[in-house]
Amino acid sequence: MKLWLLDADIFIDFLSHDLLDKLVKSHEIHAASSVIDEVKFFKRGVEKFPISFRANYIQTGLIKERSATADDASCLLSRLPQNSAFTLHSGEIESLAILIRETNLVFCTCDAATIRTLPFLDLTERGISAEKLLKQSGLFKPGLQDRHTEEHFRNNLAIGQEQKIYQTKS
Repeated sequence: MKLWLLDADIFIDFLSHDLLDKLVKSHEIHAASSVIDEVKFFKRGVEKFPISFRANYIQTGLIKERSATADDASCLLSRLPQNSAFTLHSGEIESLAILIRETNLVFCTCDAATIRTLPFLDLTERGISAEKLLKQSGLFKPGLQDRHTEEHFRNNLAIGQEQKIYQTKS
């Protein structure tokens, strides 16, 4: 059983596609505290559904909450280029800080900027696309959004690796 750390967009999208409940049955899922607070709604078709993510998943023990300290976040940010074009939100910063600290976790995100930071943090091998996670879990369904594909993930990793190379040459 793999230990997965998921980003807010992944939680929302998996809820929308009725995949999260299936995923938590077969894997140990983790979420950063700030990510938990971001998951308030999901859509199915055109209908928007409110969700008490903390009550439904954290308090029931289906998903484990993880937190990063200010020092963890500071350490993470110090490893990124000063003038980088990365736009990371609090949930992504906390998730990446947790990923650095907890080496048994694999991080699933579809956010391009977050994927591009992985090479700077030497975490390339500990990131995974939604498509690959779903395939490994036997839950893959055709028709994923582009941002969930392995191609999107790999393309953004390549951009991050290239940026890291140019950053170290400067």
